[in-house]
Amino acid sequence: MSISSKDAASSVAGVDQAELSELIAKQKLYENMAIYCRGQDRKDLELMKSTFWPEATDNHGMFDGPAHEFCEWSYENQKKTLHRSHHYITNVIVELDGDRARRESAVVYVMVKLGGEPTDIMGGRYRDLCERRDGAWKVLRRVVIFDHVAQFPNTGELGAVFGGIPATARIGDTYPRDPIHDLEW
Repeated sequence: MSISSKDAASSVAGVDQAELSELIAKQKLYENMAIYCRGQDRKDLELMKSTFWPEATDNHGMFDGPAHEFCEWSYENQKKTLHRSHHYITNVIVELDGDRARRESAVVYVMVKLGGEPTDIMGGRYRDLCERRDGAWKVLRRVVIFDHVAQFPNTGELGAVFGGIPATARIGDTYPRDPIHDLEW
């Protein structure tokens, strides 16, 4: 049996409905960011696009224009380079204002390239203006703020570190081959 968050909150003494609504909105905004990062890292174009409104814009420095076009540009670039990427979301601060929200998300981005090239690491922040429509929160405007970058030499294959990763270990991949998409968990 499923209980809505409103029903659950009203059955618990002392729960402030406004605070609970704010907490739910902030969680939805956090999940929007996590879904975007999953889309980028697993190379899932439709998942990336699903986090933006159709008219959204994205200023990623090297790309400044419609957000859906950025997703397509990024996706095509990733298909050419075959690099692996990892977005690690750290601090997320959300300021709600009705159906709009200002969200600052700190991120560490790691790009692992093929062929022994150095691994690139970038630290920065997503400055997002988000909007809620029909209960769904999505990005309306994004600006990426770059804070630092670094490169590290490639140390070899996954199996060569930590004393050897066994052949039976699950290794990350792109959509739909990544283990996150397995039917059985």
